[in-house]
Amino acid sequence: KQLEKDFPIKIPHYPTEQLTKIDEDGKERTVARTRMSAQSVVREMDNQLLAADRMDDCIFTTGVGIHQMVTAQLVTWTQPRQMLSSGSLGTMGVALGYVVGAKLANGNKICIAVDGDGSFNMTFTELKTVAEQKIPIKIMILDNESQMMVEYWQRLFHDDRLLAVRNSNNPDYVKLASAFGIKSVYCDSQDDLPEKMNEFLFSDPDEPVLFHVRIERTPCLPLVAPGQPLDDMILEDIEIEVDPTATPS
Repeated sequence: KQLEKDFPIKIPHYPTEQLTKIDEDGKERTVARTRMSAQSVVREMDNQLLAADRMDDCIFTTGVGIHQMVTAQLVTWTQPRQMLSSGSLGTMGVALGYVVGAKLANGNKICIAVDGDGSFNMTFTELKTVAEQKIPIKIMILDNESQMMVEYWQRLFHDDRLLAVRNSNNPDYVKLASAFGIKSVYCDSQDDLPEKMNEFLFSDPDEPVLFHVRIERTPCLPLVAPGQPLDDMILEDIEIEVDPTATPS
């Protein structure tokens, strides 16, 4: 009450029905896509963990980017402190370190790092620690060869001027894992996703595993533009055309 008195800012209150409709519509859109998106991959992970009644046993970590937002939106959270993320601090590269710490502190939990290629590239040398200490964590890399959150903002708010957002020289993450003696799973097809996701989540519970998933460049909505109020958020993808062969300027 005192805060409301000191800071008389009118915050819009959306009817519960409206929020539910936005949530349901958003989930339907993620399923409707024909190619793999970050949303469809995270949704598949969520569905399989729920179907196996293992969601309560999970701790998730993320880096920073589209994968972080999608994980926060689409995972069915069932326990406090289930997601470890740097939040608005925006610290890229923390997912791997966080998931190692989570597993060491919670040995009975399924500890899953959901990371993007941009974030993972910053700290993947910690795979040496994972292999050396035989830490049975699960690492999922959503690879769109882009820092998509930044790219989308540059397209929306900076006249499509792309700068330092493409990761066209990513390593082969399967070979990278193999170099450290870590098992890996690879998927680049929506048809193969259920089988590959199941292998990633439920095989070899006592060994680390890396899951390399190729995805398309899709934004994460809703999005609030810089300097705009929360009640003026962008809810629909404006369908920016992305040329996968384009070279950032």
